[in-house]
Amino acid sequence: MSLLPELAVWWIALTAGWIATVSTPSPAELLVGAACGLASAVVASTSRRALGQCWRPDARWLAWLGQLPAAVLVDTVRLLTRVTPRLLAGKEAGGRLVRLAPPSDEPPDRASFRRAWGTFVLSATPASVVVDWPPDGSPVVVHLLGSDGKSMRAAVVR
Repeated sequence: MSLLPELAVWWIALTAGWIATVSTPSPAELLVGAACGLASAVVASTSRRALGQCWRPDARWLAWLGQLPAAVLVDTVRLLTRVTPRLLAGKEAGGRLVRLAPPSDEPPDRASFRRAWGTFVLSATPASVVVDWPPDGSPVVVHLLGSDGKSMRAAVVR
């Protein structure tokens, strides 16, 4: 992707993310959001190019966003009902590390985008965070707090 379309995609996505977090956007907040989105878009594009990364997304991966709200809700309820009482009682939360094998037959540019997008999606839920996702095809290391559903994890590494 050439620089200007990449900047435009980043700018729109980042500005939309900013606006989504503002309860009642005023013109000043919209202007600040657009300015910060543009600055962040420049940093994102420049960083990706400096690192020599080439990403090739798969449109099917947008479906992960459809699963995300339900996963966030389920994780939130699970953490509030099972983990929080343990923490308040002074007990361990019961977190654990899980290793997931990503597909081994993907081209490098597709695998690179899967790592970036998958890390975002898996870490967006309250009960999980990606600790390590090596670029050499080694297993993904995810820290889980409580016992969350496997559907989101399975979708990302499928």
